[in-house]
Amino acid sequence: MEGSSGRPLPEQYIWTQAPPSGASGAPTQTTAANPDQPRPHYFRDHFTVAHAPAQATLYVAGPRSVTVYLNGKRVLETRAYPSLLLAMKIHVFTVDVGRFLQPGKNVIAVEGMRGKGFDRVPAMGQVLVAKIVPAGRGLDASPLEVTNPEWKGATTAESGWQRADFNDSAWPKVHALGSIDGNIEYLQANADSGLYDWPGYTGISPFLARYRLAPAKIGPVFQGSSKIENIAALTDPTHATAGQEFTVTLSAPMLVEQEAPSIVLDFGKEVVGWVELLSDSDQAGVVTVQYGESEGEMLHEPYLGINPIYLPAHGAAHGPKSAFRFAKIQFLQSSAPLRFRAIRLNGIYYPVKYRGSFESSDEMLNRIWEVGAYTAHLCMQDDIWDAPKRDRARWMGDLDVLGDVIDSVFADHFLMQDTMTRLIGPSPVEHDVNGISGYSAFWVMGMADYDRHIGSKEYLAAMHSRLLQLLAYMEGELGPDHLYHDTRKNQSYFVDWSPYLADHSREARMATDFEFYRGFAQGADLLRQLGDNQNADHFQQLAAAMKRAVYGRYLDPQTGTFGTRWQTNAMAIYSGLADKTQYDAIWKNVLSTVNTTQYTAYIITPYYNYYVISAMAETGHRAEALDWIRKYWGGMIAEDATSFWEAYDPTWPKQNFHASLQGDGSTGYFISLSHGWSSGPTAWLMEQILGIQPTAEGFRNVTIRPDLAGLAWARGAEPTPYGPIRVDVKSGSGASIGLDIPNGVHATVLVPAPTANSIVHVNGNAVRGQLAEAGHRIAIHLDRGGHFDITF
Repeated sequence: MEGSSGRPLPEQYIWTQAPPSGASGAPTQTTAANPDQPRPHYFRDHFTVAHAPAQATLYVAGPRSVTVYLNGKRVLETRAYPSLLLAMKIHVFTVDVGRFLQPGKNVIAVEGMRGKGFDRVPAMGQVLVAKIVPAGRGLDASPLEVTNPEWKGATTAESGWQRADFNDSAWPKVHALGSIDGNIEYLQANADSGLYDWPGYTGISPFLARYRLAPAKIGPVFQGSSKIENIAALTDPTHATAGQEFTVTLSAPMLVEQEAPSIVLDFGKEVVGWVELLSDSDQAGVVTVQYGESEGEMLHEPYLGINPIYLPAHGAAHGPKSAFRFAKIQFLQSSAPLRFRAIRLNGIYYPVKYRGSFESSDEMLNRIWEVGAYTAHLCMQDDIWDAPKRDRARWMGDLDVLGDVIDSVFADHFLMQDTMTRLIGPSPVEHDVNGISGYSAFWVMGMADYDRHIGSKEYLAAMHSRLLQLLAYMEGELGPDHLYHDTRKNQSYFVDWSPYLADHSREARMATDFEFYRGFAQGADLLRQLGDNQNADHFQQLAAAMKRAVYGRYLDPQTGTFGTRWQTNAMAIYSGLADKTQYDAIWKNVLSTVNTTQYTAYIITPYYNYYVISAMAETGHRAEALDWIRKYWGGMIAEDATSFWEAYDPTWPKQNFHASLQGDGSTGYFISLSHGWSSGPTAWLMEQILGIQPTAEGFRNVTIRPDLAGLAWARGAEPTPYGPIRVDVKSGSGASIGLDIPNGVHATVLVPAPTANSIVHVNGNAVRGQLAEAGHRIAIHLDRGGHFDITF
C-alpha cells in the first residue's frame, strides 16, 4: 500500500476574472449558451532564473488553445484536437524551452482561449496552469516558474503585450483558485483526467491509498512486422528481475496506428487508478493507452479516448485516472528497443475495513453480496462518487442506495459526512439537491438512515438548520392540494431511467410525491431527535396531509394500486405511504409480475430495483425477491460482471453486451459498469435475510427478524457504534438463531412461530415472548449484550 504525499503542488489554477459576488471561490461559466466563448485571455509574469539550465520543459494546461512567449519569443502555438475534448476537456501542452531562458530576469506571456467547461465543474473551463521544469520532457524537478497569484491577467491587450519590455503594471493580478490538486471539486467529473502527463500530478486526495497490481492475463497481442518478447514478464514480475524484461522492438522509429504493435491487459476485475509504465530503455518512446470497463468499450469507444504517453528513457509514465478492467497499449515511437521493468496498475482505493459480512447456503447470493460491497468500495474515492468512471460525481439518489451499503458494510464516517454536506451545500439552502426535487427528499432519507446506523449527534446538530431549510424548500414545491407541482418550474423531474419516469409525467409526479412523503416523515423524526418538536410536528402533519392527498389523487379504487408500474408501487410501500391493507393488492396486481415478465418496454434500473426488492420483502415475499435478485443481479455476474452495472435487463442481448446497455438517456459503452446505485442487494441481504434493521439512532435499538426465505442457513455481521452484531441462522430440524449483541444495543428479535403454541428457548431457558405479525412470529427482547442461542 502507498499513500498520497498530501503536499499540494505549487502551481495554481488562475484566470483573468475574480468570481462574481456570492460565488464560492471559483469563477462561474460566463456564457452557458456558448461554451466555446472565443474571446482570448492574456497572462504575464516575471521570474528569475539563477542560471539557464541545459534542459527545460514548459507545461501548459486549461485553455483549448494557447500561444506562449518567453522573453518576447514565441515558443508554443497549439490547440487541442476536438476529439481530445470530449470526455477529458483539458489537455497538457509541452515544449522544450531551454534555449529561450536566460540567466536573471525572464518574462512569460500567454494567450489562451478558454477550455471546455463541465456541467458540474463549470470553473474548469476557465483555468490556466503552467510551469517550467529544468528537466527533459516527462521528468519532474523543482520548477523554475509556476502560475501563482502574482501573475497578471487581462481580457484585452495592447499591441506588443507579449514583449519582454512591455509595461504590464496596469494589468490586474489574476484570480488564483489554489493548487491544481488542492481542491476536491477539481477531482470530480473527470475534470482532471487530462492532467495524467503533468509532472508530479496524481490527482488523488491525501487520505486515499495506492497499490500495484500486475495484469491477470495478456491478450490479444498484435506484433505486425515488429517484435514482442518476454510477454510473460508482465503477469509475472519475477521474469523481469531475472533479466527477461518485456521488450518491444519497432520495425521503424515511428509507426502509424495500423502498423504499430499492441497488447491488451486484462486486470481480471474492475479497478480504479491508472496504467503505469516503467521504462528500462536507453531512448524515449511514445505509446498510447485506451481503457475499457469491457473489452468492447476499450476497442471501439474508450470513454476517455486514445491517450498518447511520452515515456522518458529509464523513466516512468502513466495514463489517465479512471475505472476500467481492460487496457490496450500501442507502441508507436522509439529509435531503440522499448524495454519495460513493468506495465501494471497503479491502483487507488479508500482504505476502509470491510466490517460487515454475509454468507449463506447459496453461493450465487454470496457472490452477489461480495460484488455489491466491492462496487460500493470502488465508488468511495475523493468523495462518494456515483461511479468511478462516469460521472465521478455526487448524486443523492445514488447515495441513498450506496449509502445504505456503506453504512452496513464499512460504517464509514468521514466520506459519508463530507459527501452529504457537499450535496446539500452551504446555508441558506435555496435549491434542490442536485437540482432534482426527489433527490432533496432522498437527502433527508439518507440523513435518517445514516443516523440510525452511525448516530453522530454532533453531525446531526451541525446539519439542523440546513435540514430545516431543505424541508421548507421542499414544502414550497407543493401546491395548495399538498401534492408536488414543481411550483418553481425547475424542470427537475427524475425518478428512474425508464419511460415516463424521467420527464414531466403523471408517473414521475406520483413517485416524487411518495419520495416527498418519506422525506417529510423522516425529517420530522430527525427534528424530534434534535428536540425541535414544533418543527417536527409541522412536517409530521404535512406528511399526513400529503398521504390524504395522494390517496385522493392516485389510488386506483378498482385495483387498490397506484397504477401499474413497479417503481411507483414499490416506492409507495417503501416510503410507508401505502397501508398494510393494500399490500396484497399491490403484490397481486403489480409486483408479482416482477420475475415473470419476459419483456417490458418499461425498463427498470438496478437503482430502483432496490426499492422493488425492499417492497417485495415488506409485503412478505422475500423468497420471490431472492429469485429476482438471482435472476437480475445474478444475470450480470453470469455475464462476467465483477462490479454491478448502471443499467441492465436480463432480456438484453448478450453478444457484446456493453453496446446494448441503456441508461442515462444513452445507449452503449457510455454506460458505467461499476455504479454505486446498483449495489443494493448487499444491504438487502443483511436487512432482510439476516434481518438486522436499526430502529433508533446509532443502533441504540435494533429489530432482528431473520428470514431464510428457502435457504438452508445464513450468517453474517453488521457494524454498530457499540461493536458488531452477529447473526447465524439455520433451518430444518435443528432450526436456530445464534446472536452476538454488543453492550449498549437493545434488540427485539422476531422469532418464527411454527405453531400458535411454539416455545422459544434462549440459551436453553424457555422464554415467553409476545405474539407478532398475526401470530407468525414471537417477539423477544434482549436488553443486555452477550451471546444468545435461540431455538424454536
